Amino acid sequence: MIKLFRHIRQRLLNQSKTSQYLAYGIGEILLVVIGILIALGINNWNQTHENRKAEQQILAQLEKEYESNLQQLESKIYIREQVIESSFKILAYRKLPMAQVNADSFNLYLSRVITRPTFDPISGVSEELKSSGKLYLITNDQLRSEIAAFESFLSELHEEEQVTLNHVENIFIPFIIEHYQIGKVMAEFMDDDDFTANFTLATGKKYSGIGDLFDQVDFEPILHNPDFEDQAALMINNCIYTNQQSLGVKQKMDSTLAIIRAELKP
Repeated sequence: MIKLFRHIRQRLLNQSKTSQYLAYGIGEILLVVIGILIALGINNWNQTHENRKAEQQILAQLEKEYESNLQQLESKIYIREQVIESSFKILAYRKLPMAQVNADSFNLYLSRVITRPTFDPISGVSEELKSSGKLYLITNDQLRSEIAAFESFLSELHEEEQVTLNHVENIFIPFIIEHYQIGKVMAEFMDDDDFTANFTLATGKKYSGIGDLFDQVDFEPILHNPDFEDQAALMINNCIYTNQQSLGVKQKMDSTLAIIRAELKP
């Protein structure tokens, strides 16, 4: 087409038809401009198409990430509920005749009381989006904002989890070691398959007879120790408050996951 315009322009020059030459010259320029605009439009369309394709892949990955994290969060909430229930049961033992309190049950509930679950979300997809500068591929403004702010939203929950973790490891367990024994308690924990299945990643080798390695000592002194009552009460308080924070995080994650699913094309 450009060769045709050039041929016509040369012929018009030879025929001294200046006005028509100018018209054809302008037409040639317009043709080039239109061609450039069309090429840019096609390129932009291709880029937009590739971006939307990449966005759908990212959304699918985010959906799996949030689903996995929600499952973990719900598991940690359940574990804390078991800590609370076990604390209440142990405190209730204080009001019973010792003949009605079974040592194995006491050790089992105590092993649950000193459990310290923490929510450790996987964030590979979210972090990659932020660190690589590809967050712009998410076209939904609210979703983009939720992903960017999620880590900071978890800070209060992590602080509460750390309070419980420090209390158990630095105060409660040393108290048990000093006033009772930890061997029987840990043996019950390792045999508590239904409970430990909520936070173990895989099933490992089963060791039987661990409890037989430790002599059962009298648990009445620690059970009626006023400081033990305080330790159990603190665990109840900490777990209740931490679960309240966890439920707030769960609501946020449910909301974000709903947006992700709405943005995913069938």
